[in-house]
This record gives sequence, C-alpha cells and structure tokens, in this order.
Amino acid sequence: MKAVHFGAGKIGRGFIGDLLHNSGYEIVFVDVNEKVNAELNKYHNYYLYIIEEGYRREEIDNVSALSPITQGEEVVQAIVDADLVTTAVLADNFPKIAGNLAKGLKARLEAGKTKINVIPCENALLCGDMLKKEIIATGLITEAEVDQIAAIPNTAVDRMVFGTQRDDRDGIEAGKDHELAVEVNKLVNPEELPIKGAEYTDNLQKYLERKLYTINCGHAWSGYVAHVMGYEIIQDYFADEKNVELTRSVMLEVAALLEAKHGFTHQEMLDYVNFAINRFLTPGISDPISRISRAPIRKLGHEDRLVGPAYQCEERGLENDTLLKGIAAAFLFDVKEDEQSVELLAYVKEHGIEEAISHYTGIEKDSRMFGEIVKHYNELKAIKESL
Repeated sequence: MKAVHFGAGKIGRGFIGDLLHNSGYEIVFVDVNEKVNAELNKYHNYYLYIIEEGYRREEIDNVSALSPITQGEEVVQAIVDADLVTTAVLADNFPKIAGNLAKGLKARLEAGKTKINVIPCENALLCGDMLKKEIIATGLITEAEVDQIAAIPNTAVDRMVFGTQRDDRDGIEAGKDHELAVEVNKLVNPEELPIKGAEYTDNLQKYLERKLYTINCGHAWSGYVAHVMGYEIIQDYFADEKNVELTRSVMLEVAALLEAKHGFTHQEMLDYVNFAINRFLTPGISDPISRISRAPIRKLGHEDRLVGPAYQCEERGLENDTLLKGIAAAFLFDVKEDEQSVELLAYVKEHGIEEAISHYTGIEKDSRMFGEIVKHYNELKAIKESL
C-alpha cells in the first residue's frame, strides 16, 4: 500500500508518518524543504525518539519524498497511484497544496481509479471541509468531481512532537500518547478503516471539545495563574506538586462536564486528564508562559477554552469555581510583547474590570459567575501586586 502525505514537518513525520508506517504503508512525503527531502531520499528512513521511554529510537522506513515545486508531475502521479492521501501542513497552508491535490485527484478520476480517502490531520476545526473548499477553489476540479473521486473527513489531532538532531540525523522527539479522531461516516467506506491507531467516530465534536476544554484549557489556565504567582517558565510552576494538583482540579471540572455532555466514562476522562498532566510534565522542556498564554482576548472568547466550559458547567449545575479563577487571572496577564495583552489591560484600565469581563467574555453582569470572577480578580490582583 502507498500513502502520499503532504507535510514532512514535526507532526507529519513525528505523528502521521508513524501511524502510516504502523499501518503498513509505503510513504511518499511531499514537502518544500529540500534538506529534509534529500535526507529522506538518501536513507529512505528517519527516526523518532519516544520521550517517556528514555528517548527510545524508533525507525520509520520505506519512505521517500517529492517537492511540490520542482516535481509537480511526480506528485500528481503519486496521487494517482496512492491508496491514501493525508496532510499535516497547518490549515493556513491549504491554499499552497490545493493545486497539486486538485491536479492529482483530477488525473486519478480521468485514469478511472477508485475513490480515495484524503485525510487532513490538522489542528483546525472542520479541517476536512476547509481543505475541500480550497481544492475546489483552484478551478482545476469541480465539486461534483471531488465528491466522485475523494472522501475528505474532518479530524482532530494531538501529539507532542519536537524537532531534534540525533545520531547525525534530523529526527523527531515524540510523546508516547496521541490522538487522531476521524469522522467515520465521511470515509470512502466506513467499514474499511485506513489508519491503524486512529479513533473513528460519528461525533467528532466531542473529541474536539475534549482537547480544547481539557488540554488547551488546562495549559492556558495554568499559564494565567502561574503568571499571577510570578512564574515565567511553566515547567517551574509544575515543579511544585501543589500547582500540579491545582491544574488537575480545573481539568476535573471540565471532565465532569464532558462526561455529562458527551458520555465519556469517568475512567476515560481520568485517563485523559492524566495524559494531559503527563504531557505538561514532560522532562527537558522549557516553555515560557508568555507563549502558552499568549492572545488572552481570543482565549477569553465565549466559546473558547475557559469561558466555554465554565458557561456549560453553570448551565448544568456543575462545579466551575476553579475555571472562574482562571478567567479572572487572564485579565491580569501582563506581557508587553503580546498585542492582545496590551489591549486587554488598557481596556481594564479605562473601563474597569467589570466592564471588561462583560465585553470580552459575554458573561452577564447580573449572573453568579460574573460576581465570582470579579471576586477572584480582586484577590489575584492583590497577590500579584504583593510580589
């Protein structure tokens, strides 16, 4: 079996390439990085190093690479001959790969080949719909033709990966745990699952929310609270077990919501929280809080990682006080290099915290949550000013 994969970056090689290899595919990477391509074509393998297993080396072999810029015809032919197409290029780059995909799918259709799964593995909501739209926008293939020759499901992805230089090669350090959730009802044949190790579901939303409301929420929450406490590096915050338990407490509030809303079992959510905590505690990493908590205005959005689960917990009568504390802490995030931080603090200074909470979160001023956030804000502000 042959898989054509667009994107030979950290996620492409460190996550999707790993799954494709374990599923028995020969992998043809398509990437603009000529250095990476040359190494893949020279050795026809690369190495992963599994972080939690003492950086155990894992070989991914039977690989090659093509340039979409200088080898466009070969890319088209590879798609014609493929059994599966996948991507990991960041959704913002879909317009850059859409032309090659459109040409390849059109050629595949004209060659009388069977319908193929094209699975985008991107950290973006409804990435399959986005990719399909970009392919059609090229004008090289119609929507009817795309539907005839390709199935393009939405997905949710998660794996911790880092670039590294080991054994005189360009490699990838990867976390042991991962998640690739795929919309099963949008595959060519829902009875034939193309990638081993993926989760296939008819309710992708629950996986998207689990990641956003557990991992992304827990990470951002920790950053905002740690910033108030005077930390600059998130690993220094997590070095104190009491802080680890603080973060665990907010994630358990979210876990109760997801159990009630989506039917995850309590054990499933406990395991997922532990997976997230272990990820936060990965050794050998130094992550500035200014990075993980950047863009506070976006993260305070009504449907985003903090306010979204807090609101839904409130509607269901579930505990959300720890979530509310994190929302309050976000209004104290003071990083001069972060445009949203500067805008947020300026708004608070001009209009006051109560108006700011209402303006940025949409939480009603006469609600219980609003009063609790104001209370937490004043308490945290006093702590921050005392340091």
